[in-house]
Amino acid sequence: MKSFFRVHPSINMARVGSSEEYYIAPETAAGDLLDKETGAFGGIPIKKGTEDTLIDSNDFRDAEHNPLRQAARFRLYAYDHEQTEYPLPSGKQGKEIKIGDSVGGKIIKDIIWTVHLANKKNNNYTITDTINGVHSEYGIESYSIPGHLPPVRNPSFGNDLNDENRRKQLVIDAGPRALLSSTDGNSTIPFNDSSVPSYVQGSKIVTTDSYPVSFPDDHFQMFNPLGAIDSLGMMTIEAGTGRLIVAGGYGKASAIKDAQGNPPNLCDAIDNDGWFDDTSDGPVRATVVFEDGTTSEAIHGWVVCTDPGYAPQTRNVVSTWDDIYNTWVEELGISPAIYNNGTYSSEYTPGFYQDILPIFHGAMLQQWNTNLPQQAIKGHHYMASITPSDDPAAKLPNLKELIRDPNVPAESDEGVKMPLALGDAQKSFLSLTPTQYHMVSQWYEKKFVENGPTLGGGEKLDRVVMENCLGGRYSPGIDLTFIVRDVNLYQQNWQGTTGPFRINMQVLDYAKAVQNSPFLQEGYVPLRTAQVEPGDLCKFMSQPWHTDYNSCATHLPDPNPGENEGGNINNTLYWSWPAQRPVTVYPASECTYDAASGTWNLGGQLYSVRGDVVDGVNKTETPYKQQQGRYQCYFDYVMNWHKVGFVIQGSQIDDGQGGNYGADKFLEVASMFNSEGDLVTPWPQASKPGYQAPTDCGPEGSGGCPKGES
Repeated sequence: MKSFFRVHPSINMARVGSSEEYYIAPETAAGDLLDKETGAFGGIPIKKGTEDTLIDSNDFRDAEHNPLRQAARFRLYAYDHEQTEYPLPSGKQGKEIKIGDSVGGKIIKDIIWTVHLANKKNNNYTITDTINGVHSEYGIESYSIPGHLPPVRNPSFGNDLNDENRRKQLVIDAGPRALLSSTDGNSTIPFNDSSVPSYVQGSKIVTTDSYPVSFPDDHFQMFNPLGAIDSLGMMTIEAGTGRLIVAGGYGKASAIKDAQGNPPNLCDAIDNDGWFDDTSDGPVRATVVFEDGTTSEAIHGWVVCTDPGYAPQTRNVVSTWDDIYNTWVEELGISPAIYNNGTYSSEYTPGFYQDILPIFHGAMLQQWNTNLPQQAIKGHHYMASITPSDDPAAKLPNLKELIRDPNVPAESDEGVKMPLALGDAQKSFLSLTPTQYHMVSQWYEKKFVENGPTLGGGEKLDRVVMENCLGGRYSPGIDLTFIVRDVNLYQQNWQGTTGPFRINMQVLDYAKAVQNSPFLQEGYVPLRTAQVEPGDLCKFMSQPWHTDYNSCATHLPDPNPGENEGGNINNTLYWSWPAQRPVTVYPASECTYDAASGTWNLGGQLYSVRGDVVDGVNKTETPYKQQQGRYQCYFDYVMNWHKVGFVIQGSQIDDGQGGNYGADKFLEVASMFNSEGDLVTPWPQASKPGYQAPTDCGPEGSGGCPKGES
């Protein structure tokens, strides 16, 4: 058949940083043991300008101590066979291509990359909703009730998300930019209003002054505490490879001033009307131009720019990949050998290293981001030490008493089982996905193989990127959210040239763009059939991202078991996102070296967000356990998010004596906080009676805390 092309990864993650510099997103999976001899784990970002050289503890910040952005790297693969199964069999897995390669008997003259970034957070629905009189976070359930949708954000602009005024003023739209691979690292195009939008027409790049680029300061008098949001990042070509690099925004937040010149307050963890941030998302397209003048359009990818990755090597027990894959298994027929006709197969044999051990490693690694007691740490290490040759029942005498069953709703209220983290969508505690649980159950029944099928290069990138992202608890989340469980997000007819895990992209005709008339529509709505536009993935996240990140340290379960049945309230504090949002950490600077034994000893455990002392006032200190490990005023985190340190494997940390801290530890480096802050007491911790949430939570003049004080 005729050759065709696909962009990989199908979805890739950029992350904000206040530096102009960047490193490359990890292309190995957190929790994967890459080298049994050295103990090296995956998930580490890659140094700019290299194929796979890993960053170390000195590479998280630039010379001015600003955190680097994480850039997403995209590759183009050629395929000679249509896809009928996943994963692709050997010999049909495609190959990465570049300028000068011969594909289908024709020579590639150039590759035109096109990216369109936007942020639709303010022209979207709220994350929280009221159903049957209860106000909470319902995830996709909010969209499943006939005739019901959540309230809109910024209702003062009207309730119709397709209203022209809302789309014009509330959507940050940088428009499309196109770039030739042949520039070979010699051209960088910013996504701002000083660069001219461009797109592909035939085999050429066309520029247009008619596209309505839109940033907040174009429409409002803005409060810009970190500088104006006037860019969503940039795109460039990686020198020597022709691959695309996309770096996102700078971690800014800004707000619309009222008639008196004051910004709105910032009192909600998730939905803050009048505020903007510079996260974004959008399609990544590639047009292959052949020497004979013909072209071929590749199957697109997607880029999402989100929160920083403060602990890139810590795996989530349930990752975004696990949620995506579960959706494709149960609803889109990606693997009939696992699930068919509504039933999981008792004959399926998962791969131990691909499907089982990562779950155990996820549990083990989270000890470095939480304050687990020693007994729990030993238990997690014990699970992570299991090998394919071990008898599962001998290692874990009662699997059902250890791991929460996602198929039994009542178990979501049982806080004594694993995973030890909070759930979402009205589930008190986190469960594995049904697909994960089935795989673990098969392993327990000794129905498994040591290694599963080998993925092709493009397929591996699709999977690895999502394995490094948060799953399970989308309240709303950090990277992507509950929409990954909606089949309407994806191109469902995946067999053939399309392949799986592709966003259901709305094709846009940029030639029809008119200056001063908003181009993007309302776009994707969960459980509906509208296709996906730029900005449609990030719009379901917190506005701004800073408030949700600050608040998600420890919480009581919600819903709280016993609360509605007249039973005893669970007063224990648990974690929201321990892999993605470190709660407590072991700073490398607190470790001591024992020369006699040649070993490093851990110092005290501190909160990741801690001890920011300004004018003698500690901005994070509080007597209430349920409020520790965060700023007591949301706006203070907006101003200081860049101070948070990073957790990385000790073998990547220079000890100053020509060695490192060892692969058996994951330690915090590069924190910019100026005090130790609150001391961490051992878990379990309990909510302290009498607590009331702070009501002063905005910038000066907002009616909130003056100069960020609570």
